[in-house]
Amino acid sequence: MYYKALGKTGKEVSAVSFGAMRFREDDYKKGPGRCADIVLRARELGVNYFDTAPGYCNDQSEIIVGHAINQMKDKPYVSTKCGLWNADTADGAYGMVQQSLKRLNVDKITVYNMWCIKSLDEYREMTKPGGIYEGIARAKEEGLIEHICCSTHIDGNGLAQIVSEGLVECVTLGYNALNFAYRRTGVKACYEAGLGVVLMNPLGGGMIPRHSDRFDFIKNTPDESIVQAALRFLIGQKEVSAALPGPGTIEELEECVSAANLKYEVTEAMLTQMAGKLQNELNTLCTSCAYCDECPVDIPIPRLLDSYNEFILKGSYEAIAGRLKGHWGITAEKAADCIKCGRCETLCTQKLPIIERLGEIAAHLV
Repeated sequence: MYYKALGKTGKEVSAVSFGAMRFREDDYKKGPGRCADIVLRARELGVNYFDTAPGYCNDQSEIIVGHAINQMKDKPYVSTKCGLWNADTADGAYGMVQQSLKRLNVDKITVYNMWCIKSLDEYREMTKPGGIYEGIARAKEEGLIEHICCSTHIDGNGLAQIVSEGLVECVTLGYNALNFAYRRTGVKACYEAGLGVVLMNPLGGGMIPRHSDRFDFIKNTPDESIVQAALRFLIGQKEVSAALPGPGTIEELEECVSAANLKYEVTEAMLTQMAGKLQNELNTLCTSCAYCDECPVDIPIPRLLDSYNEFILKGSYEAIAGRLKGHWGITAEKAADCIKCGRCETLCTQKLPIIERLGEIAAHLV
């Protein structure tokens, strides 16, 4: 494992770090132990930065990570978050910090994020007097937080505005081989301002490994796995501090961590060449963040959008049906229940045309 600077924080973080978002439900339903073993193995392999949040894995992620940290002699850096749905006042945000400290079994949180900023309006809501930022800042003054950061899906111009205001020390962004050509401007703006850049969804929500044949162009050697190649492509960029894959098993973890067994430099010429190989529609793939999963008529939107990705990649509506049945064990019928309220599109971090896609699925498969 090698380590990279987290901006100007003075911290060196493992190039491949740990996103605690994709533990398997069958495992954590039995208690935190099995999933905590994955975290402990990551620490053994040199991972020193663990990113979690309240709500991840049915609100079990922080508890799992804390269970593991409680068994570690050499404590890692830990990152967690507070969004507008967790709190809308300074006191509420301060309370969320206290909750996370208790769950994580730590005296202070290394990186605390204003969570899931999708627009400047949301950023303004968080940073207004009496808002979330004020509560986080109070916790930092008391030594409960080391660095205030943000997790964001905002566009490049909005990100540049946030960076210019100087309230955050690092940024967590959705950035991978699917969309880098469209989001690199924001990553460079963060780097040039001295911010740490941590990447979520580095494997496109699992899309890249599932369609490895479509992404063979990112591999450097024939014996390199697509997971290793996708991660090396990211951590080899000078602007990137760390990537956050979300392994659900020790085997997945070890494959991810092996990507940082040696340093690999990605040049501007390589990025230009890679961008030329990408098709425009790849930026419209759903990354399975599941923030849209609040449908008032209980449509399983994340599962339907994940399956719609198969249409984007293969051009076949039958591929959607195959994914729904073979992977999710459901049919397309619920897509026809959409009442077009628009809530899912408001919540979507990528601003995808969800209603239109549900309509397509209903029209062709129901």
